[in-house]
Amino acid sequence: MSPIIRVTVAKEPADILGDWQIFFFLGIAGLFFGCFFLLIGFILLVVGFDTGIWKLFLLVLAPLALIPGALLMLVGLRKRGPVRELQKLAELLKAYRRIKISKVAQKLGVSEFEAEKRIADCIDRGFIKGYIDRNTEEFFTMESLSQVVPQTGCPKCGAPPEKIVLVGEIARCGSCGAALSVK
Repeated sequence: MSPIIRVTVAKEPADILGDWQIFFFLGIAGLFFGCFFLLIGFILLVVGFDTGIWKLFLLVLAPLALIPGALLMLVGLRKRGPVRELQKLAELLKAYRRIKISKVAQKLGVSEFEAEKRIADCIDRGFIKGYIDRNTEEFFTMESLSQVVPQTGCPKCGAPPEKIVLVGEIARCGSCGAALSVK
């Protein structure tokens, strides 16, 4: 059986501005306060206070909250795209249980190095738990590791097993091509 190596990425210091949700909710807060200041300004305009304080609310405070609020919300929505792509990749990896890195790269339309980086990012963010087998260049989910079938060797030619076989898969000998019985 080939060794399985866990891929971990060195964690960087927490970047408070890297999370799309922070931008999005700060934007919503800015829009809320901007609308609040607009409402107060219009109420003061309608009531007709002679102090001119309504001009402060309408001309200064409302745009100071509305414009940055809208921009922060748009930045948050824009940053959400890559996170969604990683979540979709994690769902794909879970569905396959085991998949070659080259196949992931082909499905994503990127290089194998980039595919491996994205898988590591999925693992680092906690979207999926799994390992990469460096000998076969395959990704395994943690659930699939409990489904590994122990193999001795080919009963016909005696060749050692070349790859890990999971429950439900058909094992073939790499030397003679014989189908091996998997229990």
